[in-house]
Amino acid sequence: MVAAKDNQQVRLLRTQVIRIYDKEEDDDDVCINISHYCHKILLKIRYYNRRKRRTLFFALLLLLLMVSLSMQSAPPNGELVAQEQYNSTVVSSDITVSTISDVKIPEPFGTTIANINEPFEKGRDMPYFFHIPRAAGSTVKDILGKCAYVRIAWNATATMERLKYARDTQLVQSGQVDVITTQYLHEGATLFDGQQHRGRCFAFMRHPIERAVSLFYYLGIATHEPTYDPQLRYISIEMWAKSKRVEHNWMTRFLSNELKGDLTPKHLEIAKAVLRQKCLVGLMEEKSESWLRFQKFFGWQFYTDEMRECQDELLNWKWSSKHQHELVHENSQAWELLYKQNMLDMELYNYARQLFVEQRSIFQSD
Repeated sequence: MVAAKDNQQVRLLRTQVIRIYDKEEDDDDVCINISHYCHKILLKIRYYNRRKRRTLFFALLLLLLMVSLSMQSAPPNGELVAQEQYNSTVVSSDITVSTISDVKIPEPFGTTIANINEPFEKGRDMPYFFHIPRAAGSTVKDILGKCAYVRIAWNATATMERLKYARDTQLVQSGQVDVITTQYLHEGATLFDGQQHRGRCFAFMRHPIERAVSLFYYLGIATHEPTYDPQLRYISIEMWAKSKRVEHNWMTRFLSNELKGDLTPKHLEIAKAVLRQKCLVGLMEEKSESWLRFQKFFGWQFYTDEMRECQDELLNWKWSSKHQHELVHENSQAWELLYKQNMLDMELYNYARQLFVEQRSIFQSD
């Protein structure tokens, strides 16, 4: 009978904590509300006998620890996402937005990365893949490395520190790699000199909300990733979308090179200009056509049946990091929460879809 009453108190406490967490409040307010509620519970515990107090105390301590862990920021990214660099993302609107033609692309990216309307020069130009997390990055790596036997720099360019080492050791000039890939688009541009060695940007773009949902479920199970977070398996996607660890306009931030600080519409215009002037754009929703464009533009060859079968398999049904998860439907609470966090990326993605249509002209003669 005593155990049953204790379990009832524990369930009640957990329910109240979750209700407080689910409210649309800042994390600091959540902590204050939980503290107030727990203080009231502790006052009641004083009147219970020692066995009840001990049981409820440890249950309370465990629940507070779980809430604290679920609200902490994700660890720094070594390979997948630079979470702590985009936690601050207040979007200011008090700025006059220039037209894309007036926007200046940050250097050295503007100089060392060739314009998309310039023909690819073999021997001078090197494919430069902008790796957006959960947007076919592993697929590109595997098809090129396993099927076409292309030498691709992956781990060597995954972090700022490794990029600096690659620049100091002149990785591009060494002739040891055929493709550079990184999520740090502007830092990676320093590997090229813009004269004898130019980067040719290409990227797979994915719907921001679909990408965020995929990332949430993936990081809860991907034990091999530096940003693996087992706590994500025990909270809802709505709770994650309200917390500080959720993504905020990742694509806009990394394309505009504003890895810290607040984003403004000006950063969105820079991101659009980078895509329009410098990048061959692919879409996850048009994965097959996108890959064909990449293959034609860069001249990648799949000579044998074995190579072609390998490509088809990895592109269409056996790609790396594949995992099934629940879908988030439009107009649901989770969708709306994630939309608010990624409004700039939503506009950027719609612009990328427009560019995808326009860039068909590059391949009309093929």
